[in-house]
Amino acid sequence: MTQLRPYYDDIRALNTEVIVISFETGYWLQVWLAEMEAPFPLLLDPARKAYQAYGLERSLLRSWGPKNLWYYLKARLTGRQVHRTGADTSQLGGDFIVDASGIVRLAHRSQEPTDRPPAADLLAALKQLQG
Repeated sequence: MTQLRPYYDDIRALNTEVIVISFETGYWLQVWLAEMEAPFPLLLDPARKAYQAYGLERSLLRSWGPKNLWYYLKARLTGRQVHRTGADTSQLGGDFIVDASGIVRLAHRSQEPTDRPPAADLLAALKQLQG
């Protein structure tokens, strides 16, 4: 999500909105939102219906694999504060482009927490849909 923040005006210029869906609620959600400084609308899905509908998996092994552990170690070494949440850390996310008719035009289901498509790829897909 942080990679999309600098491109938010470009995304909006394409008549598109980024929506964040989270199963987290309460205090830790507020901490996360403050850290991300996200301008995006947020939908809460504590029952994870959207996660299920989009085929997003839970995997403790992939969530805490070497790549994600390295991400947190680098964050700590650079002085970035890393908050522990009470959330289910095994829930994996994803990135989707859904058109105005509800058709999924791009689906990226994360294989681990740091697995996200580059913002440039998402922008290119949005521009291609504009035709």
